[in-house]
Amino acid sequence: MSVDKQQLTSLLSRIALRDREAFEALYALTNARLFSLVKSIVKDDQLAADLLQEGFLKLWFNSKHHPVEHPWAWLCQSMRNLAIDELRQRRRRQLNDADSTFLSQETAAGDSPSSKNTKEPQRLELCLEALPYEKRNAIVLAYQHGMTHQEIVEHINSPLGTVKSWIRRGLQELKRCLTE
Repeated sequence: MSVDKQQLTSLLSRIALRDREAFEALYALTNARLFSLVKSIVKDDQLAADLLQEGFLKLWFNSKHHPVEHPWAWLCQSMRNLAIDELRQRRRRQLNDADSTFLSQETAAGDSPSSKNTKEPQRLELCLEALPYEKRNAIVLAYQHGMTHQEIVEHINSPLGTVKSWIRRGLQELKRCLTE
């Protein structure tokens, strides 16, 4: 099934005017393919359905701000971004939960964090600051902001191989600095 650009543009224009029939028609026309796209990213039927619903709600409430030049690409990219954002948020929550669990177990056992453990974040920060700007920036974008290598390439406008090298070499330098 191909999606007709003119039909999508027309439906999106009508949705901007709060036309419910156009919204229902757009949903009927695109939901199966968009669901498949989202599911391929999140690997969970229920989560994909929830994200699809959230994406269509955002479309309805922000319909005046959609581009009409490439409507199908815009719809796919919007849903893809929504799915990736959800995965990143879940990963951050899992990491935070793991940190909280570790700290609560340590506190429950009567242990207080050692002075070494309290100095490690400061030491990491000092080692990170010692890196050249390009390596530090690439590492921060990848590990603190959760960006993929391709997203970093687009963000800083450098070749993929260069970005990968900066990250790899920067991590090696960090490891050396932290083990000294």
